[in-house]
Amino acid sequence: MSRLLPPGRPRPGLVAVALVAAVMTAGCSSSKSSSAASPPAAPSTATGASGPASASGTAGAAGAATTVTVTETEYALHLSQSSFAPGSYTFVAKDDGHVSHALAISGPGVPTTQTSTLDPGGSANLTVTLQKGSYELWCPVDSHKSLGMDTHIQVS
Repeated sequence: MSRLLPPGRPRPGLVAVALVAAVMTAGCSSSKSSSAASPPAAPSTATGASGPASASGTAGAAGAATTVTVTETEYALHLSQSSFAPGSYTFVAKDDGHVSHALAISGPGVPTTQTSTLDPGGSANLTVTLQKGSYELWCPVDSHKSLGMDTHIQVS
């Protein structure tokens, strides 16, 4: 059975397809919170409800950032990958613990850059451009780093 629509009205099915395509293209985020906490002279950021940002140690990285999930629990960091080549990375910090956490990174060309403090269940993005060298990732909340929320990655 076919239903006729008045001229000029879009078809409901096409509207739904257009909305899905727009959302996928926009890459929307369901982050609870984040903001950048970094030195004023350094370009650094975190992405959350307030908008995107990035810390760049090298000029003009081409292409999209590689996404690495960092799952934070009491008291450990678990990265979704263990090998890194120079380039742009978005670290998605996910607080899967029972207390608040955050994610910080520093290394060659990346001064200490961190997310805001995340509530349990929260997440935030931290985009940086990594060059060859060693980087440290840790939770800067209270004494979490000394309790084991600290790891190093090698970019080669």
